[in-house]
Amino acid sequence: MLFLTVACSSLRSIEIESAISPEYPIADDIQSLGLLNRSLNLKFSNLDSDSLEHILIDHKMQLDTIFRDIIASDTLIHVVANTLFNSGRFDVVIPFAYNVERNDYGDIDHTMDIETVNSLCKDYQVNGLLILEGFREQLVTKYEMKPFEPSNMEIYSAITDLKYFSEWRLYRSGSSKPAIRFQISDSIFWKANSNTLNDLYTQMPHTKEALIGGGVAAAIKMAHYISPNFVLNKRFYFLTGRKDIDLAVPLIKLNKWEDATAIWTKFTNEKSLRIRSRIEFNLALASEMTGNLDLAIDWGLKSYKTFYTSTVDEYLKKLDRNRKIKQKESTQRY
Repeated sequence: MLFLTVACSSLRSIEIESAISPEYPIADDIQSLGLLNRSLNLKFSNLDSDSLEHILIDHKMQLDTIFRDIIASDTLIHVVANTLFNSGRFDVVIPFAYNVERNDYGDIDHTMDIETVNSLCKDYQVNGLLILEGFREQLVTKYEMKPFEPSNMEIYSAITDLKYFSEWRLYRSGSSKPAIRFQISDSIFWKANSNTLNDLYTQMPHTKEALIGGGVAAAIKMAHYISPNFVLNKRFYFLTGRKDIDLAVPLIKLNKWEDATAIWTKFTNEKSLRIRSRIEFNLALASEMTGNLDLAIDWGLKSYKTFYTSTVDEYLKKLDRNRKIKQKESTQRY
């Protein structure tokens, strides 16, 4: 955690890592997932970087082509697995043979039968399967030379636009619930300018790098659909000016919120209303940090009633918003 001192002598700010709820929170019957790749039809290839650059050059640096790259697809599977696992929401298993063999050129138009799902879940000891069932990327490049005003010097410019599309299904073991289907599309954009073509070319990603980058972007987007994403947010706490009470501060710097709570709780009957309100505010923060939003709001209200400050008022509003988000999430699980 990174601590920053703000202008007020008694108020300090802290940057905490907090979770952003997923767009499609999955019900608690799925705690572990096996990942499979069922997208690799016969249209997929694994051209090396040099071969792909020759294609770009042969097209005079102007491409508008659909690619189905095996390495980009493989990257997609592994980055999804890592992101899901690192979120703390799921245990993730990638089987040794995670690529499902296919001998066709078309798209998958049918779900996996429940008997196969149950058998695979049993083999991998997971509650569900997350399967990549389609993946493609459209790469558009544009290189051009044009005069640069006012010197009329020639300048080269390049644009690479990569659009990616992936389709997934999440299957439950032993469940009558239908598979959940996810279709994800987005794009990545690169742009550069230079007075020489060689320098311009070195600034732009190679085709293979761009395709792999699309796999990474598609993976992160998929993982954040069903698992929390962590970001830094600012919170505040108070110093009281009393050494015996402020002994809790070094503990929160070590993320020991329970130990800090034990110290602050000893002083909740403090006669000074200002100091008591600050202690109650800090206990509200500690309760939030240990995952008890209801208790955090209770302490926040006590602080508000004991000695009003705008800081307490704003924090209570934030806690109430967070509680409503949690309540909504608990009723909208898939």
